Amino acid sequence: MTKKTINIQKVGIAEVEEYKPAPEIEKKIIEFEDSAEKDIEEKRQTSNVNFRWSEFEIKRAKRIAQKLGMPYQTYLKSTLKQAMDRDEKKFM
Repeated sequence: MTKKTINIQKVGIAEVEEYKPAPEIEKKIIEFEDSAEKDIEEKRQTSNVNFRWSEFEIKRAKRIAQKLGMPYQTYLKSTLKQAMDRDEKKFM
């Protein structure tokens, strides 16, 4: 095996050997990486959501988002996600 020197952040310089897994392990690693890439790609996909809301609530969301220093749609998405996470823990 070939040794090389690398710099590991917060650790320093280390001498490491190149790792070559057994063929059956390498196959499992590749399957795992492919599965992870597929999962990541599925989570990247987005859909538009439309709903009607009163002008009062929209203005309210815009005021709060402005105080937080973020766009109001980002604020709404974040708030909705937090509520869903909370409810999911409660009911699931």
